[in-house]
Formats: sequence, structure tokens, C-alpha cells
Amino acid sequence: MVRLGQQARTSSPFAPSVAKRSRSADGRAAKPNRREHFVRICALLCAWTVLLGGCVHTTRANFLRHYTLNAAASAPGTAREAPGTHGEILQLAQIVVPEWLDGTAMYYRLDYEAGGRLAAYANSDWVASPATLLEPLLQKAILAAGGWRAVIGPRSPANPDVILQIRLDDFSQSFSQPHASTGVLDATATLISNRDEHVIAQRHFHVEVRAPTPDAQGGATALNEASAQFAGELRQWVDSAAVDANAAESR
Repeated sequence: MVRLGQQARTSSPFAPSVAKRSRSADGRAAKPNRREHFVRICALLCAWTVLLGGCVHTTRANFLRHYTLNAAASAPGTAREAPGTHGEILQLAQIVVPEWLDGTAMYYRLDYEAGGRLAAYANSDWVASPATLLEPLLQKAILAAGGWRAVIGPRSPANPDVILQIRLDDFSQSFSQPHASTGVLDATATLISNRDEHVIAQRHFHVEVRAPTPDAQGGATALNEASAQFAGELRQWVDSAAVDANAAESR
């Protein structure tokens, strides 16, 4: 109960006061003094600061993390001698992917569950599609091995002698247990002569690298290393296939 002449307290700075203003001797309502204005303004500012702080915290919690591929191609353990320069141009065709990989989503698979449920991380993704990220990495790796006059990308107007086609079938993080996962890269490469369109060679690649942590960052680290390993193995295979093809033509 509010006693006569005593102002009621409120729990929120936004709630209106339930107490009546005191009146002057002539019956008119007394105007609030400067101290009351100052207290109310301070209360409003404090409440607004708390509200903004909550919004900033929520925004940071939902901030999307972007990952990319930046590891150099790893050297295969059984690499052959790089072929001598033969003046041919190799073109890396646009990498073909299934529909679910044609985007920037970062996928993981729960293999310990029935059916191996495939899902995408909500707050993490790739800066570009896996195929787009792999193209310059593979091009740089093959060029570094030597033996080719040039290694061009899929959008180059140059006329190549040999075309390298790649189908990327899997690029995801696979969980065998809730706290154990690997980065999985599965692809098929086909080397084709652009002169008569015959298949020079074809090979399937499957690379798995253990993730250091069971989360998106661990999956990105594992897939980054898997991509580097794939680039190294692909470089060795392309150079070996070129050596064998040139040797067969010279007989």
C-alpha cells in the first residue's frame, strides 16, 4: 500500500510512476525539478546500453566463419622424375561436382548414425565452392612440376594439347564417432588428348586426413591437408601419364 505523500517505486525505468505528483499550495501540479529529469535520463541511457550490448553479443555469437584452401601441394612419397619440356599445353577443365557440392556450404556426415546423415554447418562455410577453391591449387601444383609449356585454367582462350577433367564426388567431414572425424576428398581424373579426343589415362583418387578437432575448424584443417595431398598425387599421375603417352607415340 502506498502511503499518502510517499512516491511508489517501480521495477523498470520504462514503467510509469503510479504515484500522483505533489501539488503546490494553490492546487496546481508541481513541475518535476532538474534532479528528477537527470535521474530519468540516466536510467534510460543505462537501459539502452544494456539493450545494445545484448544485440552485439547475439550478433557475434551468430557470426559466420569463412574458410579457404591455402596449403601447398604435398610431395608424393614415390614421385617419378618430372618429364622434360615437350612444348605441350595442359588445360585444367572446370571441375564437375554433384548438385549438393555446388555451393559454399561446409558439409559433415555422421557415419556412426544409421544412413550416415549429411548436414551442413550453420555458422561456417567456404569462401567459394570447393571446386572453385581447388582449381588454382591444382593448376599451380601441376605447373610447378615442370614438363609443360603452360598449364591453363578452364576459362583460358588458349588452344590446349591435353585436357585434364576432374569430377569431385565428395568433399566433406566424416564422423566415425562423435569426437573422431576425417576430411574426405573423393575424385576421378581423366586425361584427354585434344588432338583426337582419345582418353590418355584415368584414375580415381580417395584421400582421408584425420581432423584435429571435431568441429568446423577441424574439418577445414583436414580438408585443406587432403586437398594438398590430392594435388601432389594428381601432379605425379599427370606427369607419369604424359611420359607414358609420349613414349608410346615415339615408338
